[in-house]
Amino acid sequence: MGGRYPHMLLILILLHGANAAIDAPVQKWQTLDGRPPLVIARGGFSGLFPESSRSGLTLDKSTLIAEVYPKKDKTYKLGLEDIHGWFAVDFTSDELINNVTVIQTIFSRPSTFDAMMGMYTLDDMAGLHPQQIWVNVEFDGFYRDHNLDIEDYILKLPKDYPIAYISSPDISFLKSIGGKLKGRAKLILRCLAENVTETSVKKSYGEILKDLKSVKAFASGIMVPRNYVWPVNNNLYLLPPTSLVKDAHALGLEVHVGSFANDILTSYNYSYDPAAEYLQFINNPDFTVDGLMTDFPPTASGAVGKH
Repeated sequence: MGGRYPHMLLILILLHGANAAIDAPVQKWQTLDGRPPLVIARGGFSGLFPESSRSGLTLDKSTLIAEVYPKKDKTYKLGLEDIHGWFAVDFTSDELINNVTVIQTIFSRPSTFDAMMGMYTLDDMAGLHPQQIWVNVEFDGFYRDHNLDIEDYILKLPKDYPIAYISSPDISFLKSIGGKLKGRAKLILRCLAENVTETSVKKSYGEILKDLKSVKAFASGIMVPRNYVWPVNNNLYLLPPTSLVKDAHALGLEVHVGSFANDILTSYNYSYDPAAEYLQFINNPDFTVDGLMTDFPPTASGAVGKH
């Protein structure tokens, strides 16, 4: 465990859900496979507990690393930006696991559990024997620049690790690993904001999703921000839904949506009720999304169970 292991650099998303999400469905849903939508817990129960890992590269906002290693901050270029902070690539896994504790990344949330828990690895997650694990690879190019081969790491994971989904905003990574997985996991294109440019194809994510057939060639589905499905106007009221879910389902693509949270301001149509927002995506006459990524999995599971 002394090397710079890539598992410190992956965000891990455990899949939670109502019991029906795993068992055979009692009723027909409008998801792609007719089963209840998955509830995807972002970083665990991150609405209450500190995230065990994070999508970002820097550790200073999610851990107390600045107090433990005050002189090991650096600046790296990520895309066109210079990012300053404490980076996982500059530490061994032993240094992080043995010395660094995690804190809430959103400071308006309770700090009760800050500095009480260490960082979890993928091995730790698998040791909890979840039914499924979702692994997100956010910055494959950055890791490769630092001689960390995440693709090789994933391919060498023990076969009994229940890796069900692998997502990334990097199309080149998904295409590269896709032919080597042999169906072990579903690949999901994680779309960022519509105006953000995907680095390998040099197109915005909004443009990419105009050609869903090209996405189907290398992925089993997409994960999109909520406004891709239910946009809101400048006054925070819902606009009519887009056709994205129905178009994707027609091509055999799953559609997962995130990130949901109980404590963020969304559309006024939901009257500050987070359960109402989940139901908007799963309980309408036209479509049901295939998965809900959330910081508060019990709320989402409750909404699925009420359907």
